Amino acid sequence: MTNDNDLHPEEKRRAPRLHVPVGVSVSLKLASKQSVFVNLRDVSEKGACVVRQGTLDVEEDDDVVILVLEYDTASRISLRCKVCWVRDTGFNTYAGLSFVNSSLSQEALTRLVG
Repeated sequence: MTNDNDLHPEEKRRAPRLHVPVGVSVSLKLASKQSVFVNLRDVSEKGACVVRQGTLDVEEDDDVVILVLEYDTASRISLRCKVCWVRDTGFNTYAGLSFVNSSLSQEALTRLVG
């Protein structure tokens, strides 16, 4: 039997994540209202993992917003998120995000990972 506290944060998720091709960049609006570009690492209907080279000014429980610009359709996807975990490797900073009051449709997921 596995105790939830023993699980790595990435293993606690409820929905499977789809890996995103390298180089998919999105804007992340931080709690400080500053916007920075980050790369999507993986995404699911309920959340995402983002990575930024160097440091990222986020902490667990911060409220942030992911903004995805769709160049082919000129539409924007804006998703409010809660930061679930942060890991700084010294080279990159990874953040696990949970979407707040929204989810990504299968169609939107397919466009992001396609």
